Amino acid sequence: MPVKSILIVFASMQLAVLLSFLDQTIVSTALPNISAAFNAGRSSSFVAAAYLLTSSAVQPVWGRLSDVFGRKITLLSCVAIFLVGSLACALAQSMLQLIIFRGLQGVGGGGLLTLVLIIVSDIVSLKDRGKYQGLTEATILVGNGAGPILGGVMAQKLTWNWCFWINLPIGGVAMAVILFFLPLKAVRGSMRQKLLQIDYGGALLSSFATVLVILPLNWGGVSFPWVSGPVLGCLISGIVGYGVFVVYEWRVAKIPIVPPFIFKNQTVSAVFASTFLNGATILTQVYYLPQFFQVVRGDSPIRSGVLILPQLTMTTFAVFVSGQLVARTGEYKPMICVGYALWAIGLGLLSTLDETSSVARIVGYQILNGAGQGGTLQTSMVAAQAAVARSEMSVVTSVRNFMRSLGGTVFLVIAATILNNTLRSKLSPLGFEQDLISAVIDDPTGIWRSSSKEGTTLLNLPQEEKDQIISAYVNGFHTLFHVLAGLISGAFVIAVVLIKRHSLSRKDEEALKQKGQEWVQRQKEKKKKAGNGADDDAEKGTAAKRPSVDGAKKTSL
Repeated sequence: MPVKSILIVFASMQLAVLLSFLDQTIVSTALPNISAAFNAGRSSSFVAAAYLLTSSAVQPVWGRLSDVFGRKITLLSCVAIFLVGSLACALAQSMLQLIIFRGLQGVGGGGLLTLVLIIVSDIVSLKDRGKYQGLTEATILVGNGAGPILGGVMAQKLTWNWCFWINLPIGGVAMAVILFFLPLKAVRGSMRQKLLQIDYGGALLSSFATVLVILPLNWGGVSFPWVSGPVLGCLISGIVGYGVFVVYEWRVAKIPIVPPFIFKNQTVSAVFASTFLNGATILTQVYYLPQFFQVVRGDSPIRSGVLILPQLTMTTFAVFVSGQLVARTGEYKPMICVGYALWAIGLGLLSTLDETSSVARIVGYQILNGAGQGGTLQTSMVAAQAAVARSEMSVVTSVRNFMRSLGGTVFLVIAATILNNTLRSKLSPLGFEQDLISAVIDDPTGIWRSSSKEGTTLLNLPQEEKDQIISAYVNGFHTLFHVLAGLISGAFVIAVVLIKRHSLSRKDEEALKQKGQEWVQRQKEKKKKAGNGADDDAEKGTAAKRPSVDGAKKTSL
């Protein structure tokens, strides 16, 4: 594709990715308003969980579907499903409806990032891919970071429905540009042949196993005790389901969604493992740094969103720089290792923040954290893609994204458990009643604003008790970020020991580039002929009756 066309298509795809990741976090600050609108506070957490659950479950499936039906059709299908889900969410009349429609949104949203990264892999050389994939990773961070801010603004200034209405015009523009500018490369085979290529068994097994693992993690400690039949039953069933999925893909599936042999590749397996830890840390940061600012410092949702901008800005810059370095040097492993090292140090420093920390410390630590984070995002994708054949890039890309999404979804629940258990262990010995501790857990920002939970008005607590709650929350935050620093240290070890160097130059790239240019030129010529279709038809209709073009002109006159 010409550079101009690549940039136009790429920009439209970034809009789609932005919407997908905005939707992961946009409801986080609007949940109190949504809960009040439907009078259903206890089930409000499933509004966020439903999206994460379905988007995680379908990611491996979308990658394979794009191999069968083509990238353009599959991407447009993802955008369409996402927009239909957004419209349904905006019109929801009950909490149950909203949760169901959020799940529908997630089905479309889960394929957007996977398809965009696969398409970038198709149209950009492996060496230059880091620059474009880096910008996509930056878009993800902006979406995750801006989500809470936009959600807070819309909940305060408009209504919660606007968290979903906003998707329609932006998504519509993205869909139109993709429709008209992204070339449609036909995939050979009849519809019946294509349908027979789909790994239905693998798709169902992977989706159900993912749901059965994530659902009880959201139930535990909220809807049911952790040690209860529904939680343990689903969790064990999900783990068994993954085992059955592996056996099915290995022994039964003709064209498996996740070919087992890709895990024999050391670099690919290392990227998958480190990406799981990467996703766990990123999403936890996005959710809990703003919450720390609101609870410990008393900042508003909007201000807390502004306070994480230094990290997002630095991460975006680091992603861009690392992409340029990969393109120029052909080396990705040094950036990955240095990135994880800086990130682990940054998380360690963030774990020292408390209610007395200055804004300068908050900003400085986030800049270091962002620099490390940005160095690992697109470089790990390049490492995985460089380690496999071109025909397996879509599978590797979709599984890598699935691992990141799964890591984030699973660890968000673990993070909540760490914080909640720390709060209980710190406040119970001080004589706090269990109802009050539950009120703090349900609404930690309630000590700063007028909010009532279980009949306890947190705003009216004595200052001494407020200080004790803040101190307990700071302890929980320290523990959580120590764990995150440990996860990223583990990712650093994996990267150093297991990720190997592979060449970013491929013998067939120039030939494929030439074929692509010829294909685009043929499409342009077809469009020109189509534009003159009426004249051509007239020519064909009279050609048999006239000996020459001159004769035709005379006749027509």
